[in-house]
Amino acid sequence: MDPDGDSPYFPRELEREIFETAAELYPETIPTLLLVALRVLEWIEPLGYRTFFLAETRSTSQRFRFLQHAIQSKPAHFIRTNIWYLLAGTTFTAGTLNDVLPHCTGIRSLVLFHACPSMLSQLKDTQPRRLAIPIASLFHDQDTRVMDFTLPFFACLTHLDVFEILNDLNSWSSSWTTLGLLPGLTHLAFLELCESALIAEILVTCTKLKVLIGMHSEAPPSWEDMPNIPVDEARFVSMAVSTTDYIMDWEVGTKGGMDFWARADAFVAKRRRGEIEPRSRHWIEDRDEI
Repeated sequence: MDPDGDSPYFPRELEREIFETAAELYPETIPTLLLVALRVLEWIEPLGYRTFFLAETRSTSQRFRFLQHAIQSKPAHFIRTNIWYLLAGTTFTAGTLNDVLPHCTGIRSLVLFHACPSMLSQLKDTQPRRLAIPIASLFHDQDTRVMDFTLPFFACLTHLDVFEILNDLNSWSSSWTTLGLLPGLTHLAFLELCESALIAEILVTCTKLKVLIGMHSEAPPSWEDMPNIPVDEARFVSMAVSTTDYIMDWEVGTKGGMDFWARADAFVAKRRRGEIEPRSRHWIEDRDEI
């Protein structure tokens, strides 16, 4: 091609792939890439809206203002189509997010460290595939603590991380059994889950589960002191993930990397193949190379 002409040096499909790969690997370069050409702006601009990580930093405040401005200035279909991942830290309450969440109906992965009943109405048109939230907080103003997982909001869930402790079988039976009605739920995590009878009951109720995680904020002095989970319950995994590591894991997962869900999948697969010793071990060790 003529180097002085207006045509690209590469086929347009290849050129687009190059720019999109650069933007995904180095998102900080997106503002500069947008200035290259109109066609590049059309390709790259949506990538700048894919992920919103909202924690307690100055850059987060700027990012949140960017999200608010986008919702005010962009067409509804643009917001619905391009915002896929959202994590909001503890300072982002329902009051803070109430002018944002109702518009982000295309979210695929949603993490909310704070929740309250009004969020259910804000999220009524949203159907994430991955959700991490203190779910009981969504139902606190009801007379019963039964979790209604038949709501459309939960319909598409495949991965659910419950930021709460499930105390005993009675709590499960009285409040949580509608989890078993979710058609696509394959991955589930509860905080501090380690009671054998409760684990068995969850797996009986949620028949499609591939992985059930007992999540801990830090590893116990010895995993061996944890209750012995039956060998045939290969789907159960005990994991320790700090809040900082959790947030990093989530970001890795949005890019298709090896987050804690993927590590749990790999461990369960190894266990099923008989590669974990002893067979009753339900926690990952360095020798597992996961």
